[in-house]
Amino acid sequence: MFYTKAFSRYLIIIILVLALKLLLVDINKPFWGLHDWNSAVYSNIARNYVRYGYLATKLGQVTNVDFQSPDSFSYITHYPPLLPILISFSFGIFGQTEAAARLTVIFFSIILVYFIYLLGKEIHSTLLGIFSALSTILTPIFLYFGKLPVHDTVVPAVSIFGFWAYVKFVKEKKPRYYIYLVVSLIIGGLINWSAFYLAVAISYHQLLINKNLRDKRIFALIPLCVIIFSINLIHIHLLGVKSGSAFSNLLERINPYITADLYGFTFLKYVKQELLLIREYYTLPVFLGSAFFFLWFMYSFMKKKLTFAQTLLSALFVYGIIQIAVFEQLSFIHDYMIYYLSPYLILSFSLVTFKILGKLKTKVIYPVILISLASFIFLDNLPFTNALLATSMHERGYNAAKIIKSETFPGEKAFIGSGSYKEFEEVFIAYYSDRQVAYGEKLPENFANDLSLVVRPKDHDALDTSSKSLLDREFPKYEDGSFIWYTISTALHPSSLAN
Repeated sequence: MFYTKAFSRYLIIIILVLALKLLLVDINKPFWGLHDWNSAVYSNIARNYVRYGYLATKLGQVTNVDFQSPDSFSYITHYPPLLPILISFSFGIFGQTEAAARLTVIFFSIILVYFIYLLGKEIHSTLLGIFSALSTILTPIFLYFGKLPVHDTVVPAVSIFGFWAYVKFVKEKKPRYYIYLVVSLIIGGLINWSAFYLAVAISYHQLLINKNLRDKRIFALIPLCVIIFSINLIHIHLLGVKSGSAFSNLLERINPYITADLYGFTFLKYVKQELLLIREYYTLPVFLGSAFFFLWFMYSFMKKKLTFAQTLLSALFVYGIIQIAVFEQLSFIHDYMIYYLSPYLILSFSLVTFKILGKLKTKVIYPVILISLASFIFLDNLPFTNALLATSMHERGYNAAKIIKSETFPGEKAFIGSGSYKEFEEVFIAYYSDRQVAYGEKLPENFANDLSLVVRPKDHDALDTSSKSLLDREFPKYEDGSFIWYTISTALHPSSLAN
């Protein structure tokens, strides 16, 4: 063989360092890119943990901006609170910055890569593990979503650790691996409900493998998931929120036809879209390799000649496909839900690649073929990757927020004369302004007493004519290339103090 075990250890370290370096690109970029509304929402919750403390918030996910009394707290209860809590720890160490929020996710992304490597070692060889890890970090989905603060980019890392612990447990029967498996479910379950897919996937795997590898304790993990879920419901109740709020959008997420008119959903369109997303986000080699594995698995299943590696990869497929199959509406409008398929897609592609290479008479060309494939993965959709990293569709919300924050004091309220900004930019404006902001296309009654600032976006200047005339006539007016704004309360206004 062209490498040694010592050399392989250096290779995985190099790959992990490379992964870190790639994910650190533009780490301080404002939250204005694709799906960055997640970054703004959960960073705001994390900021509130720092601002009010964990006792005052009762570990609840407070969504308010500016300084509020605890009796006016509003909460998000659709997900468990661990992710924003972890982000708040990062804020406490590194400060409340975009980089600090992203570092939390990057930590888990590095874990994902490392355990994909370890799982590759278990199903085939060290070299396959190294190739899988390298392939992972070169895909567009990893390079962009590997640092996006949202539950669905964090849970797969915890779950792949659980899969590795499961494999070690069924092979070696050592209790510590079962404890690791339990820990992965507990930590994952406190981040997002989707962590429970792990228990379903490995229970399915128990039905496929040889009897000497089966263990009834695996099925005990399903009641554990119920217990973790129940604890979260108790927590919601202690916050004074009805438990039903945790399920308020569940029916909509499961049944896409409820909102079919809004999103244009059809099942055929959904299947085509998901396949296209997998091809684009994971690149052509991974797409084709994983598809070939699926056919190979079905053939082996019919012939009753499944290997342990095949059954385990099918369990990874079950883990990843549950999110897409059950939560169709959610997956239809959130393309990163295919992130759950990452372990299956990468490892199945790698296994197929090594099976083909195993047919070669000489192994000297292994490095050439593997490096060529890795290069193809990186270059295949490189323009797409660069476009993802450069997305800035919410920059206008960020810029509006900066004006509001610089022109008002804490406790003051602002108004934006655009319904479009409320629909598309509200979470970004809330996070970066840290002020209470109202929206509309007509000035509210008593605005002169209630508001300190009115902003008119030039790209959607929807404020009615009479309101514009009143503002132009009665209040100080300022503008730049994108916005016009009026200071309503000038006695202690930052602009008046500067003058």
